[in-house]
Amino acid sequence: MLTRFLIHIVALLFVFYVIWHIHTGILGAAVVMAIILALINTIIRPVLLFLTFPVTVLTLGLFILVLNALLFALSFAILQGVMGVHFDVSFGLIVLGYLIYVIISMVLTRLVR
Repeated sequence: MLTRFLIHIVALLFVFYVIWHIHTGILGAAVVMAIILALINTIIRPVLLFLTFPVTVLTLGLFILVLNALLFALSFAILQGVMGVHFDVSFGLIVLGYLIYVIISMVLTRLVR
């Protein structure tokens, strides 16, 4: 479990630094956002998946990507409130950051196993 948490932190560090061009305080922000993401994915995501099941079936599962990107944006918004700073990142960059985050997490997870 600790290994997966560290993998997510590394993926978030890459997204912060390379995609969003945030260079100050990214280690602390990555750790806090990883915790926020873990809490959101544990508590909120299952409820939303259940509630949006009909839409997910109609879109052949593609709506899950939209839902995950929205939850990633929510965690980023919560991060800004918790850290007390404002990062100037558009929603398009948040979605791009989410996609890069998922790809890096998958690759690192496969490399570790």
